[in-house]
Amino acid sequence: MMYRTSLIGVLGLLAAACGESPANEAEEVRVTELQKPDQPASGSFDAPGKGIAVVSGSQAITIDISLPAGMDSFDPALADLIAARADIDSEALVTSAEIDRREAENGGYPFHPHSLEVTWEQDGPQEGRLISFLGSYYAYEGGAHPNLSFEMINWDREAAREVGFGDLFEDTAEARQIVRDALFDLILAAKRERLAGDGQSDEEMLDTWVRPAFESNDAVYERFTFARGADTGVAAGLVYHFAPYAVGSYAEGPYEAAVPASVFLDQLSPAYSGAFSDEALADVY
Repeated sequence: MMYRTSLIGVLGLLAAACGESPANEAEEVRVTELQKPDQPASGSFDAPGKGIAVVSGSQAITIDISLPAGMDSFDPALADLIAARADIDSEALVTSAEIDRREAENGGYPFHPHSLEVTWEQDGPQEGRLISFLGSYYAYEGGAHPNLSFEMINWDREAAREVGFGDLFEDTAEARQIVRDALFDLILAAKRERLAGDGQSDEEMLDTWVRPAFESNDAVYERFTFARGADTGVAAGLVYHFAPYAVGSYAEGPYEAAVPASVFLDQLSPAYSGAFSDEALADVY
């Protein structure tokens, strides 16, 4: 499979980059001990240390790629799509980290080993027509803090293809307006809780981050995975995933907002009118 080739290539590059030791090795650093923003309850980094190595200053970078279990049983087109999204330009990452290591060595200042965690997991319904996979990319390049980003794959098992926001709705523009209004309410409620006491009004919170994130940006509506229902596990809404800096400062961490299907059932296209349940969302949201 394609993803196996990618992992073998990464291991080879790491071996080449890590073979040379600097004169003064830095203190060992456990990647999972680097400071991270708080994650939502359904985040991909809930299990500290899972699959992450302890690295020393003699290594420029560690790359850890975790793919969903049982990929050999997936539709081949889906497995190839996940593998392609998880594939990274490992050669460029290793080269950049090695340059930083040599500059630190020559400059006489500590080098902080770089790291990249790529985690793809099934997210949302475990059964039914519509399923999702969430990719979390957690990168540290020696700076003040690591960076987190997300990618999503939403898959129609009956049609055997990836689906986007526009596939789901009859009138995409109207559906965007409805979903945007729901997301503004959800994000604002989360911001009130996280920023309680800092003196910002609702309008200030919306104007500073939230409205700019959606202005002339149709791509933001694609940042969802399917939400599972509390009982059946079939699609019961759309969960939106916002990395740090998307709708708030880095200190606020990522935001996750679940729009229940009841909000948009009337807007679904005929092809997907029966693919969602209006039951309550699972408690995790």
